[in-house]
Amino acid sequence: MKTNKYLLGVALSAALASTYGYANASPYIVQVDADKLTATNSAPAVAASGMYIVELKGATAINMATQLGELIPSNQMVAVVGNNYNASSPKIKAYVAAVKAKQAAVAAEIGAVDVLHNYAHTFNGFSARLSPTQLKAISSHPDVAAVYPDEVHQLQTANTPTFLGLVSNAGDGLHDNGIVGEDVIVGILDSGIWPENPSFGADPSITEQNYGPAPEGWAGECNVGSVGSFVQDGVVIYDDSTAPADEFTCNNKLIGARYFGSTFSSVYEMQFGLGEFASPRDADGHGSHTASTAAGNAGVTASLSGAEVGTVSGIAPRARVAAYKVCWNANYVTPEGAEERGCFFGDSLAAIDQAVIDGVDVLNYSIGNSQAINTPVYNASLSAANAGVFFSASAGNSGPTAATVSNIAPWIATVAASTYDGTSAVIGNELTINSGTLAPGEIFSVPAVIGTPVPEGGVTADLGLASPVEACGPLSNDLTGQIALIARGGCPFVDKLLNAEAAGAIGAVVYTLSGTPIAMGGTDPGINIPGVMVFNADGLALADSVNAGTTNVTMSLNGSAIEATEVGNIMATFSSRGVNTQTADILKPDITAPGVRILAASSPQQLQFGGNPQGENFAYLQGTSMSSPHIAGMAALLAGQYPTWTPAQIKSAIMTTARQDLVKEDNVTPADPFDFGAGHVAPAPSLNPGLVYSANLGDYLGFLCGQGEAGLVSSARFGADCTDIVNAGFATDASQLNYPSIAIDQLAGTETISRTVTDVSGNGGTYNVVVEAPEGTTVTVETFDAGGNLIPSGLLEVAPGGTASYSLTFNSAPGFPANEWVFGAVTLERTDGLTVRSPIAVNQVPTTTIVVPETLSLELNRGRALFFVETLYSGSFSFDYAGLTPAFGIESSAISNPGAFDFGANVPTSTFLTIPEGVSLMRFSLRDELVSVPGTNLDILVYRCVAFSCSFVDSATGPDANEDLVLVNPEPNAPGAGNIYVVFVQGVDTLGNASVDYTMPTWIVEGAESSTVVSASPRAVENRLQNISLRTRGLASGLYMGTVTFTDGNGEVQGTTALEVVQP
Repeated sequence: MKTNKYLLGVALSAALASTYGYANASPYIVQVDADKLTATNSAPAVAASGMYIVELKGATAINMATQLGELIPSNQMVAVVGNNYNASSPKIKAYVAAVKAKQAAVAAEIGAVDVLHNYAHTFNGFSARLSPTQLKAISSHPDVAAVYPDEVHQLQTANTPTFLGLVSNAGDGLHDNGIVGEDVIVGILDSGIWPENPSFGADPSITEQNYGPAPEGWAGECNVGSVGSFVQDGVVIYDDSTAPADEFTCNNKLIGARYFGSTFSSVYEMQFGLGEFASPRDADGHGSHTASTAAGNAGVTASLSGAEVGTVSGIAPRARVAAYKVCWNANYVTPEGAEERGCFFGDSLAAIDQAVIDGVDVLNYSIGNSQAINTPVYNASLSAANAGVFFSASAGNSGPTAATVSNIAPWIATVAASTYDGTSAVIGNELTINSGTLAPGEIFSVPAVIGTPVPEGGVTADLGLASPVEACGPLSNDLTGQIALIARGGCPFVDKLLNAEAAGAIGAVVYTLSGTPIAMGGTDPGINIPGVMVFNADGLALADSVNAGTTNVTMSLNGSAIEATEVGNIMATFSSRGVNTQTADILKPDITAPGVRILAASSPQQLQFGGNPQGENFAYLQGTSMSSPHIAGMAALLAGQYPTWTPAQIKSAIMTTARQDLVKEDNVTPADPFDFGAGHVAPAPSLNPGLVYSANLGDYLGFLCGQGEAGLVSSARFGADCTDIVNAGFATDASQLNYPSIAIDQLAGTETISRTVTDVSGNGGTYNVVVEAPEGTTVTVETFDAGGNLIPSGLLEVAPGGTASYSLTFNSAPGFPANEWVFGAVTLERTDGLTVRSPIAVNQVPTTTIVVPETLSLELNRGRALFFVETLYSGSFSFDYAGLTPAFGIESSAISNPGAFDFGANVPTSTFLTIPEGVSLMRFSLRDELVSVPGTNLDILVYRCVAFSCSFVDSATGPDANEDLVLVNPEPNAPGAGNIYVVFVQGVDTLGNASVDYTMPTWIVEGAESSTVVSASPRAVENRLQNISLRTRGLASGLYMGTVTFTDGNGEVQGTTALEVVQP
């Protein structure tokens, strides 16, 4: 299914206004039992109640420093002991003052703007609350480059240092040999930090905690920031002057801590009454965990529930820590079920800006992000990289579904999660077996953090085996008064418990697929039964017992602890996978690291609500949030050893020395680059990579130009625009970016990819280029010296400290797997055995024979119109067409729903459609003049449901009520109840109204209309334009939609064009 949100430029509003009589009698509209609908995945974050980030056209201060020569421009992005940006230079101070003055002037020109943050160093702009009128004014301001809706995103060692080879009993690990990240500064963007935790201690009497003053150049501060203000019904609930004070001190380990909450508190209330802190202090545990994983002290004894469970160490234990709190309210959900928590772009952007000024060398961002490349955080992180700051980010926790990876910018290290070898301590409760084949006995269980807690007296009942056993949909059996026995996998834990509760169960026991039971979590929408998790073997034994007869159990509060054996090198089920949906020509994720059951620091005082457990000083957590700081710590180790290496070189060293001996979540199937990128981080080899793939700012700007982001690359911002970048020889094809991995999407026939390597060993060497060709391809290798001259031997000869290049020419072999990603690798093998490996991913497609435009806008002249397609062959030519079809009107109301889209709240006012086989296009349009209240902000969201279980398809989320969403060749609905499409209109900003009414013009194109004829020659001529003639009769004035699908002489469909046609 192709999705197109924007059609080309006819005057739509005028055409729409004269299209109908809004008949609401479409045969596609159906009625369903809305209460049965559930969402299996979520729409992306959208604008939060009028919060926006405004970017001005001028350069950031870091980019200006580059232009002024203050970052020592070279062929690489600068790095001299990490961060080399000096915000205190006279020229930069003067420039920043001018930038902020300009920002103030722009804001003043559009009225009383509530500016929350100003940015100047990594981003040039400000964040503000804007009314629809102000939004329209500032969007067209000549000094404004872009306006972004602010988005809220969610937070995504005892054994891992040993597993990674950092420490060993033989004393030959990296830490044992003094490679500890000494005095590198690691910044953590997260939920704050618990400063009293020994992982962040600076006790001179303890060797591991004996630090001198902060490194030279450090400009950070402690316990500085703003919680903004929260106003409700005209009353100031709190602001910086009234928020509760918190004592917070730093030391020579934790050398800085700031907090940024102005954007968050402009949308949601900070829950100080439930334990949130108006300081950098961590009320969640997540920030403390990531900070200690990356750079916590070595030799810290960790305990849980009063029992010692191991000794923990950060990956870079002698690095200094700087905390930047940007995430608030922990996992808070209101009594009404609304998620009022997370991390806004506006606050994160302010933290990145300040962290680079402060002098951090590495930043960890274990927070979600967009799958599009043009976001404020991506733009700011590019400036940070330009200053020499390494940026590590989590890949996301939406796996194992394909194409879910986020944090996809190529200047960011995107980190997947996998398991590690070793042992872990597990704290839980007894599940007592009262009757059945296993009775009497006890089984170890871990209580969930969702649902109701197990009561003091426990829960006793007969076990009932869920049907289906994974309980991912409504159960087919009645479990009234029983405890449901459920298998892990297939869907979120929340769904399992909700489905068990709906079947009458009074509790749930979930057994693992493999590995150790965990505390089941998720966004609790109001689960009213307790749940526990048990080992797989115990669960299967319980199932056998249930099948043999009555099995009665008690979910108890009797404490229990075990030492569990962890099996390493398995991809985590939750870890988000490729393909990279922004550009499949950049392989993401980049690397994997341990992210399952990671023991690290936490917060002993956590937000108290809805059964959220009280915290401890340490905790086992899992997620790509936990794997990302492993790579941040690794970057600190490398930066400490090689202070002149750039962020790109550090990432290259980590990627090209990775290992690939991992399996997918099923513990059987070999993992592939869409799971782990280059593979699993291998710290010791990364210290001796031999060669690295370097990239500088020009390389990344070329990438952006190739992504259609010419607006981002301007002379005002970077001293060069896309024309300059191309003329300077930088590639715009993403596949040609000098990246440590290779990806080619849409390989049709032949394509040549080039890479340049730089010797960092100081020894140079001769390398053999060995290619594992992806299935269905042949690959030819050529090598070149530093001057670009072909090396006849085919060997890669690299001088000490020099460069050399190679090219790989990919050819599709006969019978290649079409439209299927296949994988391989290229390994540079030095004569002494050193290897430099890069993964390859290729998606081959049949050779294009007809160049088909995706979308065309046409205006009829005397009932006729003409367009063209290019044919690249000679032979027969055919097509099918559908339409032209007029619109019908969907009349409904949009309830006020600022912030994240609420599926359940919007269902009552949504539209249900059944789309049969043969529908080639669906289009939904909103126009401001068709809304009862002018100036609102409405969004369109579409879900597709199978048996009432609904998945997000697409959305149109512009800044006002003018939206278009087009689906070409949508997947049809099968017959049966609950098999539908749901079309939502979200009231992002209804200007204070509880709801607004709208009429939504809708087109559903199915089959050819008798009023329309499309014709063309049945013969194609190579490299000629084929005329496609459109003739109509009897069409009333208005806007019509249609499709034309083109087929070549071999019977291969080459594509579908969506037609938007206006009859004057």
